[in-house]
Amino acid sequence: MHTHTIHYLSTSLGKTLRSASHEQESKNGSLLTRAGFVAQMAAGMYTMLPLGMRVLSRIEGIVREEMNAIGSYELAAPTLHTRQVMERAGRWDSIDVLYRLQSRQGSELCLQATAEEAVCAAFQGRIASHRDLPVSVYQISDKFRDEQRPRAGLIRGRAFRMKDLYSFHATEADLRQYYERVVSSYLRVFARCGIGANVFRTFASGGAFSKFSDEFQLLSDSGEDTIFLTEDRSLAINKEVAEDSEALTALFKGTRPHLTEHRAIEVGNTFMLGHRFTDAFNIRYQDDTGELQRVWMASYGIGTTRLVGAVAEVLSDDRGLVWPKEIAPYDVHIVVIGDRSKTAEYLERVTRWVEREQLCALIDQREEIRAGEKFADADLIGIPTRIVVSERSTEDSLVEVKARTEDLGTRVKIEELRI
Repeated sequence: MHTHTIHYLSTSLGKTLRSASHEQESKNGSLLTRAGFVAQMAAGMYTMLPLGMRVLSRIEGIVREEMNAIGSYELAAPTLHTRQVMERAGRWDSIDVLYRLQSRQGSELCLQATAEEAVCAAFQGRIASHRDLPVSVYQISDKFRDEQRPRAGLIRGRAFRMKDLYSFHATEADLRQYYERVVSSYLRVFARCGIGANVFRTFASGGAFSKFSDEFQLLSDSGEDTIFLTEDRSLAINKEVAEDSEALTALFKGTRPHLTEHRAIEVGNTFMLGHRFTDAFNIRYQDDTGELQRVWMASYGIGTTRLVGAVAEVLSDDRGLVWPKEIAPYDVHIVVIGDRSKTAEYLERVTRWVEREQLCALIDQREEIRAGEKFADADLIGIPTRIVVSERSTEDSLVEVKARTEDLGTRVKIEELRI
């Protein structure tokens, strides 16, 4: 949770918008733009405004907690990668979405898309003995991919933030054991972000990384991916794999079960890389007999800005955004209705309650805005709890409390406020 904070809608966050015509093809892009969470610079490029930054920082806080809990250590790879490093594993030419550039000295560089090569280069010579393994590191940083058709708001962009984790192991068995720990941590991240019930670990192609991978797919009618679920939903398969008869035979080892088709948004992925990158960088360890052995490696990704967009896409309604408590920008949205001089005492009492409860609050006391517009803005912004302080509060000593997911509020004494 954020440190106790009180902000005012009129002074710190700018205005909501009634429309966002340039983002009509994307529900999350339209809502996040209208509600003042992001501002689009160009296709696939967004400025995270203060409201958006608060959601993003909460998501990234959850990701850090979960990665730290499985024994991974945070680092930061450079945004610029050299051609020489990228060519070690043959990816300078094979990744078609790299942003390539040239320095004034003539050296060829690219912007970071992922960091397998950079991390391997950093660990080259630092892994020498079996005692140095296993090791796991991660970063949360800006990534860049020259997408041909950036679309779907924050879900597919050219500049975005991602958590990428890399683990190194002495044996395949140790890699597989840790891989499953990361998978479990990913499922906890999605659950804490409020979407866990509809995220499925999905057997998929590994693309440029490996033959196969695991994707984490969030069911959504607006998703770009097609997945297939078994009837009991215990297994999910990406369309690419479902169309590969050899892969299906290996997966089911017998009769193919009935599968149902669904649209989905990819919110994470994990890859068993084997020796591809560690061999390219000649990373070896000496076992307890003195023999040099190959090092196993895996990589794991979660797009944190993509998660902001995905949650906005699937948890919104016809009135606006609906943020889960753990990632909402604020805990309560306080709407003040009527003359400030008449409501000041009750607003102060509610503010003291916010401070006692160590909550974060957004206060809307704009005098030029009518009550109906304030309520519409509160619904659009989507903070979990709304508290209305009005001139009526001075008459019956009550404030109205309403959850964002409910249609009607309840009038209660300030001393009995609970969220």
